[in-house]
Amino acid sequence: MSKPNDSAAMRVNAAPLHAPTPSVARTTAVESQEASAEADPSEERRPRLIAIVGDSGSGKSTVADAVTLLLGPGRVTDLRLDDYHRYTREERAQRGMTALNPAVHNLSLMQEHLRLLRSGRTIRNRTYEHADGTFGPIRPIEPREIVVVRGLLGFPNDELQAMYDLSVFLQPEPELLFRWKLRRDVQTRGYTEAEVLNQIVQHLLDSKEFVVPQAQRADVVVRYELPTSEARDEEIRTSIVLRRKAAELARREQPIGGLGGATQHDDGSEVRIELSNEMTSEDVDRWAGSFFPETYLPGRVGRYTDDAGEPRVRPTLAVVEVLIAHLTTLLRSSVERP
Repeated sequence: MSKPNDSAAMRVNAAPLHAPTPSVARTTAVESQEASAEADPSEERRPRLIAIVGDSGSGKSTVADAVTLLLGPGRVTDLRLDDYHRYTREERAQRGMTALNPAVHNLSLMQEHLRLLRSGRTIRNRTYEHADGTFGPIRPIEPREIVVVRGLLGFPNDELQAMYDLSVFLQPEPELLFRWKLRRDVQTRGYTEAEVLNQIVQHLLDSKEFVVPQAQRADVVVRYELPTSEARDEEIRTSIVLRRKAAELARREQPIGGLGGATQHDDGSEVRIELSNEMTSEDVDRWAGSFFPETYLPGRVGRYTDDAGEPRVRPTLAVVEVLIAHLTTLLRSSVERP
């Protein structure tokens, strides 16, 4: 796939390569919106921002939807970073640019919106439609108690990373990522297998340059590995790396204590949690229910779609989702604690 020759377009804060198109003009209009005049809330009361970031097909929506369910949909605002694309799918193709290139994203508007949401203010933005790669109407987005942010480029620089109370990066190994992307795009987005494989080839370089480095900034990194190339999803090895505030919470609260098949290691700088595929759904249900007795639903958390398009439940995935949601509640309680 051809890439822009202008090196400035490859930087995280790059400007558009061409004169603004109608879609960019609409974004510019949104940028000029006036912020609400209400006062910023106190630190204890302001919304908490949680980023769930990863490459295309890494499971962001699966995890974000489960975390929202656990926290309570009425408490959560969903913010999708695809809405900050500068261009439609057709316009990106004309420029020879993938959706993984930061120049495709209006990062300055995204940062301003995150700042407003953190202060409890309503924003207005348009919606990116995956069905046809165009933009829908502008709509208001009001911050609730928790804002769950999902997307490809949630924290490509330190300034954006600092906007979140908890940043999560999902990191399947490449072969597994390709499997999941192929499965999703064919089953739910109407692509042919050949189209998806061609898209994967086009995305490889941009993923390595722009998306994967975000793992180094994340508070939580979820790693999925295949023991063999033919292994089924049930055999995926799952580990979770916790850093900074997430590591501090894990050391203090010991959230996986008592969960069979989960082990915690601490090297002083990071906490690493290893999840065994021997853990049972019954053990996970008891553990998760102790944190979320009203919202944990066995069979809904840890749910994914297999190669045949059938829903299945993976206990280790449920642990990932419950742990992220639990860390979110711990973040809030640690601030409110006298």
